[in-house]
Amino acid sequence: MNTMQLSCFLAVAETLNFASAAQRLHVTQPAVTQQIHSLESELDVQLFRRTTRTVELTHAGILFLDDAKTVMSIYERAQKRAEHSADDTREPFTIGFHSHREAFAIKILLRKMKERFPNIYPVFRIIPFQHLYQRLSEEVIDVVISFRESISRKGIKYFELTQFYPVALMEADNPLAQKKELFLRDLEKAPIVAIDPQSCQADYKKIVHRIIEHKFPADIYICDSIETAITLTEAGYGISILPEQPGFQKDGLLQLPIVDAEPMSYGIYYKSLSGDPRRKVFVELAKEIFKEPDLL
Repeated sequence: MNTMQLSCFLAVAETLNFASAAQRLHVTQPAVTQQIHSLESELDVQLFRRTTRTVELTHAGILFLDDAKTVMSIYERAQKRAEHSADDTREPFTIGFHSHREAFAIKILLRKMKERFPNIYPVFRIIPFQHLYQRLSEEVIDVVISFRESISRKGIKYFELTQFYPVALMEADNPLAQKKELFLRDLEKAPIVAIDPQSCQADYKKIVHRIIEHKFPADIYICDSIETAITLTEAGYGISILPEQPGFQKDGLLQLPIVDAEPMSYGIYYKSLSGDPRRKVFVELAKEIFKEPDLL
């Protein structure tokens, strides 16, 4: 598959006319036809339904359309970056997270990093737990901010910044919202929303297992992220079990600590603090900032 094939496909999909697509791309109509045929052959599907009078996308063509647009968009952005790379003096610093929400916890840290390194360019990467060590070992990322894993790997270091208790996120009118803190027994009869334990770290798996192990399947909602868990709670599906969300505020929702659950260690993974001075400064600043919860 190449960009010419995709360009021809997108042009025909938008115009539904091979001649118009050829005119738009400044090539001949047979050239467009050949590119479409080769793409269909490579994908082993028919993308267009053609008659002597009409052209329309097949179901396979409709499904492929978004993917083709995405690939071309990535290609065009990469091309533009390459063209202007000489004018960009910023230096990427790649930070890994396991969810998008974790990025909110380091706003002050990023501000201080920019003060120390004006040319820094923070790049965020969402890293599945199972790929954490590989990305660090390969130095594809500089640091990972994460809850501690149950295992460790040679050559990868971890520094604990703080500990978070699991919390129960619920609607403000839930009867349990009258309490200041919860115990596991308080959740026995409540429908529960949880992030898929298979994609989470060990401490979270333990607490979720303890809460849902005796529940009926109809009282459990498994989702793939903190964001979707919050949405389901807002929609009235149940109480979300989440790592504590510092600074979380949303009308109609409350989070209460589950005090008889073990706290979860939260910190920084890194391979080495030598070689790039920004890594050492990042870790040192993180230590300072996480000592002051009001800054998070």
